[in-house]
Amino acid sequence: MTDGKYKAMAIIVVIIIIGFIGVYIFNSGFNLFGGTTDMLGRNVDVPNDINKTYAMSESVTISLYMMAPNKMIAWNSNRTPSENRYLPAEYQNLPVLKGGKQNADYNAIIAQNPDVVFVGHGEDKETVNKIQEKFGQIPVLDVEGDNNLTDIVPSINFMGKILGEENRSNELVSFYKNVSDKVKNKVSSIPESEKKKVYYAKGANGLTTFAPESPQVQLITLCGGLNVVQSPASKGGMGVSMDLVSQWNPDVIITSDSQFYQNVYSNQSWQSVNAIKNKQVYLAPQSPFNWFENPPGANTIIGIPWTAKVLYPDKFTDLDIKSLTKEFYSEFYHYNLTDDEVSDILSSSGLTQSN
Repeated sequence: MTDGKYKAMAIIVVIIIIGFIGVYIFNSGFNLFGGTTDMLGRNVDVPNDINKTYAMSESVTISLYMMAPNKMIAWNSNRTPSENRYLPAEYQNLPVLKGGKQNADYNAIIAQNPDVVFVGHGEDKETVNKIQEKFGQIPVLDVEGDNNLTDIVPSINFMGKILGEENRSNELVSFYKNVSDKVKNKVSSIPESEKKKVYYAKGANGLTTFAPESPQVQLITLCGGLNVVQSPASKGGMGVSMDLVSQWNPDVIITSDSQFYQNVYSNQSWQSVNAIKNKQVYLAPQSPFNWFENPPGANTIIGIPWTAKVLYPDKFTDLDIKSLTKEFYSEFYHYNLTDDEVSDILSSSGLTQSN
């Protein structure tokens, strides 16, 4: 082989190695210049030690709490006493800095002097750069996929690296993959004709819902159900009529509204629906965060085994929802549930011993 061929091969090998290094750096979120590449591909300089953080969307705030509660400077929305029931006191008393990405009180956030601010899903570089301008020297990092349960792992890994909490993020990913894989493997064998028809009811009258591809109802499909909602739009919230719900005739209804849950069995308008006839209405647990949606995000990971038990109790007799709930709350909500508290959470949602 000639010297020229050796040189050519050497150049090719170097290019391949550089390519692998580039992919690793991009996936890890760090670049060669000591900065960070966020999930929109923006290069941002961040401090080596991050101890104070704020998130400008609820789903990212919850992920932040799950991985690094001691690094949170504030919540971004008010919390009710019932939501705080299973939240340690030191986190209940954090200040609330209201306002999302569009109407945030930037001066109040800046006054808390965070080391980094996270911006949640759905923005473009131009918008995030404008947010960065408002924060001045405080670095702003975009997080994508934080509200997408079917592809949430990259956002968890990214935040874990930024926060210096990779062990915690790895544990959360492991829990997610464990319950998700178990459920998906089992429901994959259910024939389409035997899948439960499911309706998600929002509001006190139950007549607000979401189009089938909305993040808010991902758990229905992930856990082997058929979302009965038929909509010209694939995503987004929508109002529906009682006539439509009766036509769809769901086998199971899931709701996050306690008033609807308490009244639906005595509401004459709903009596023709199979889910009412067969006592198959369930209330998603909501303390400290909603298990089903509101927001869709890492908080709904524990909703995977719960929804599976709701839809197919006979197929998931080996799924220990009590043990999983205790583990999830201890590891990621930083609260050790008693046996009575676990039983109360599950029974209040409509799950019984037969589930």
